[in-house]
Amino acid sequence: MPYDYARSPIQTFPSTSSHTPASAISTTRSLSATYAPPDWPGERPRSWRRGFKFKSGISSLLFRSKSVSRQPDASTDSARLNLASVLRHDKSVILDLRRSQHLLIIRALDRPVVANDLMQPSTNPPTLFMRLYHSRLPWYIDIMPLTNGSYVTLEDVFVTICQFLAGSIRREDYYNDELDAQDREELKRAWESRCNNRKERMEGVKRVDFLQEKCMFQGLSRGKNGMWQLHTGKAQS
Repeated sequence: MPYDYARSPIQTFPSTSSHTPASAISTTRSLSATYAPPDWPGERPRSWRRGFKFKSGISSLLFRSKSVSRQPDASTDSARLNLASVLRHDKSVILDLRRSQHLLIIRALDRPVVANDLMQPSTNPPTLFMRLYHSRLPWYIDIMPLTNGSYVTLEDVFVTICQFLAGSIRREDYYNDELDAQDREELKRAWESRCNNRKERMEGVKRVDFLQEKCMFQGLSRGKNGMWQLHTGKAQS
């Protein structure tokens, strides 16, 4: 795939405020933020979940901070809910999270997926809320009833995940103290690999690029503190 060297993955990001967070406002900090180079690392984004580290493997374990435990609500606690078989961590579906949820394939079906296939509850008993996390994503993915307003359906899960990951990252997600030059280069390579044309490159780095080569949906499993862990894997060549 030809690469447009004149285009940086960061140039298409929306501009951000030049002042520091309200909790740290000062004349000196405001002026330094105003005159700092655009690629100067900043503070860790507040939208990132606690304990996230971009590094994988041993290095991530060495610097991982302990998360604060909480008492999950009984109606949303993953420990008390059973996942629909399609969502289990057993490769029941084929879905490239870099693409549209409309390309979903359910292996058990001998036909294309239709809307009615995705109307069933995502859990038993049905739940009003699911919070997902992935070791490579600095954000939580919160899923609420969108289809019927009563409980989270399979459609809600797939639509929310794909649409959330399709969102462009902010400048502070790319330039911050948590990511070094090598980390940003890995994100850039993921961006290059995902984009098939100039239009896609113009949209810049997206949240899904944090997954890098592990972009195929491989189901959910019960996670910590009543949440659900999102699993992904490499695309088969």
